[in-house]
Amino acid sequence: MTKRGQATLFIIIGIVVVVFVVLYFVAVKQEIIPPFLGKADAATELAAIDEQITDCLADLGSQYVTVLGAQGGYIAPAPDTYRLYNDSQVSYLCWNQEGVSTCTNRLLTVARMEEQLEDTIDDALQTCVNVYDLSDDVEAAEEWVLDVEIQQSSVDLTLDYPVTVQKGDDVASEDTFKESLAVPLGELYDVSQDIVNDHAVVGDF
Repeated sequence: MTKRGQATLFIIIGIVVVVFVVLYFVAVKQEIIPPFLGKADAATELAAIDEQITDCLADLGSQYVTVLGAQGGYIAPAPDTYRLYNDSQVSYLCWNQEGVSTCTNRLLTVARMEEQLEDTIDDALQTCVNVYDLSDDVEAAEEWVLDVEIQQSSVDLTLDYPVTVQKGDDVASEDTFKESLAVPLGELYDVSQDIVNDHAVVGDF
């Protein structure tokens, strides 16, 4: 009698489970409730991609902006163009002139610093940007274009890289990804050029 009661209980539980499963799938089909443990929508997956790319821009940007600043405006100084100081290759910005106190300005420009950052960060982005790791429904451009702008109080990075996530009729896309580093590289450059120009013209600062 006990075994028959247990069997009846299991049958009732089984019927209840089946009823709930059927009701769930009917509700999903009618779009009454979202799929249980279903995939994220396109916008959510695109947000994860955006976070990956901007984090990558922030990490690499901070790294190479720091190197460039510490080395006097050059990421990879050529031989005989720098002096070692605290393990940094600090570049010469003005060449001494023989027999006089003035020097020859090396003419480092903001555009040259931006170009160095663009080339170096662009190559390094391959190590941390892979949108296909985050979504099976993503289409991205084969190449990206990185633009770096050195402002007075920031360094702004813009990555032109069209990305689209499409899940059926659900579509989300983004063409550019941006990150701004709170580094006053432009101000530091202006100060360095004031010093160099005075030394080049007057011979002293």
